[in-house]
Amino acid sequence: MNNQEMKGLAVSYTLQVLFLALLLYFPIRFWGTDGMQVPSLVGFLFMLFFYAADGWIWYWVASRHKKHLTSFFTGTSGFRFLLALAILGIYYKVSGGAEMTTFLLVLMIYYLVLLIHHSVFFSRVSKRL
Repeated sequence: MNNQEMKGLAVSYTLQVLFLALLLYFPIRFWGTDGMQVPSLVGFLFMLFFYAADGWIWYWVASRHKKHLTSFFTGTSGFRFLLALAILGIYYKVSGGAEMTTFLLVLMIYYLVLLIHHSVFFSRVSKRL
């Protein structure tokens, strides 16, 4: 696979993440309760920024350092988990623990949907490398 194809995959991945983020955000935004609005926005932003950056960092690693892709995927998984924990901790401190269960459940929906997407997308891509 050449650099142009990998760049196209990074663009495709970023667009898919945006689509999935919007697909999760708007139903919660319009049909969710008031207590779900902030968690949904935080989940949307977490998903959008982390996974968009993840796609472009993958492109950089795959195009220059293919032998380090396994380390990249391991590092991505660990960082994603730690970032989610940090977001939960920050929300807990800021909100004083109010509606923590709602926040956790909404954030978990975003986290799991993108975790599945990430795994499926990159398992297919890795087979082609």
